[in-house]
Amino acid sequence: MERPRKATLLCVLALTATSLGIADGAASAARFTRGFVDSVWFDPMAAGVSHQSWLTKTRAAGARIVQIEVDWTGAEPDPPAPGASLTSPSAPQFDFAYLDREVEEVRQAGLQPVFLVTDAPRWAEGPGGTAAEYATGGYEPNATAFGQLAQALAKRYSGRYPDPQNHGHTLPRVRYLQAWAEANMSNHLSPQWVRVNGHAVNSGADIYRQMLNAFYAGVKAGDRSDVVLTSGLEAYGDAPFQGNDRTHPVTFLQDLLCVNATLGPTACAGGPVHFDVMASDPYDAFGPTVHAVSPLDASAPDLGRFSPIISAARAAHTLLPNRKKPLWVTEFGYDSSPPNPSGVPLMKQARWLEQSFYVFWHEGVSCVMWYLIRDQTPPYTQNYFSGVYFRDGGPKPSFTAYRFPFVVEHDGALAQVWGISPVSGTIQVKRRLGSGWRTLATLRAFAGQVFVWDGPLPPGIYRATVGAQQSLAWPFRRARQRGSARQAPTITFSS
Repeated sequence: MERPRKATLLCVLALTATSLGIADGAASAARFTRGFVDSVWFDPMAAGVSHQSWLTKTRAAGARIVQIEVDWTGAEPDPPAPGASLTSPSAPQFDFAYLDREVEEVRQAGLQPVFLVTDAPRWAEGPGGTAAEYATGGYEPNATAFGQLAQALAKRYSGRYPDPQNHGHTLPRVRYLQAWAEANMSNHLSPQWVRVNGHAVNSGADIYRQMLNAFYAGVKAGDRSDVVLTSGLEAYGDAPFQGNDRTHPVTFLQDLLCVNATLGPTACAGGPVHFDVMASDPYDAFGPTVHAVSPLDASAPDLGRFSPIISAARAAHTLLPNRKKPLWVTEFGYDSSPPNPSGVPLMKQARWLEQSFYVFWHEGVSCVMWYLIRDQTPPYTQNYFSGVYFRDGGPKPSFTAYRFPFVVEHDGALAQVWGISPVSGTIQVKRRLGSGWRTLATLRAFAGQVFVWDGPLPPGIYRATVGAQQSLAWPFRRARQRGSARQAPTITFSS
């Protein structure tokens, strides 16, 4: 693949300052898990740096979770021979040796892997597609075979399966498995739309419903405690048959979950739908607080548009298990300039990174995976430069933003200070005064923990420190009108 495809919001204790002196208090226990999507960890040409070194850099950035793409074509290039087991991890049609090594390396670095299982081999695609459709590995994938692969993966990485290269030991556990990459895009799953009796039918959602249910059943047959993620839905879509063949994510989710535009139940084949975690890839073009124009799209600040659909599907029993569905952002990022002349300036990339984290946290996202940790290098046909490191391994400002995100935004008439502590200790919120800094609030936090403080703050430049570490500086200005709301919508995805 040229591009690796790309626990619900906890209660927060807000601390209000009574003056502009030091305000002490206990930080919230809320956690916001961060991860990365990349392939640099397993790239033999990664600027001469060892795999383990890049994994160490990943952990040092504050990540705790990383995506490993399981390319179905590589894992099962040929169909099972007659009489072969269809779900045994040791069946001859499966090649998991490379995956064993990748999982071992990730776990040795103290990171949690997430499998993204995608891209069907030609033998597992349906008949009647074009050469271009078959080239994507997404033309009507065989749902039954997809579920069998999922079961083999769940069994092999249950934490109980013998390591074939290390007698007396077992392979590491992989608990999280994601079913397909951006299933509402025709370059991942096709056809997205077909005409039936003159009407446009969202065939992509119908195909994916069968795939997701087979994947869920397979994973749970391998290990009941595993967690199944939906495909991360691309943020934007088009009208049917209008060129790009991207289905609007709201439309795709409605059709997938058998819910109509007025949130009533509809009849559809293969339902009810089964999954544990809702996933989104909410890329945006204009910054993390700019809403998508179409109500059917879902960029960074629009993830609350999924919530009523989930609620309606649960009420209609077209979505199972009938419990809350955490929301993950499974791919997101902004290219920087340099090195991409079309990217945003380095400091804007850093500021948008931490502001997007803040927006996601307000929307109830419990895990966000940034694309990439390091800018890509040839031989990719199209390179991406959204890393927090340059290609040579030098950190960008976005590395600091990722490791120690810090935001000051309006919260009605007050200010809201938000961040994630890189280490355990006392957070000091400081305002620049001349050539120095004055501490206005202190909070105690553990490493990786979200901290929040609400109170009156004057306009100025702010930063946070903990021990010897400091965040990037954040500008705070008065609201344009009295009592204006914070830019990040306060939406909890708890359906």
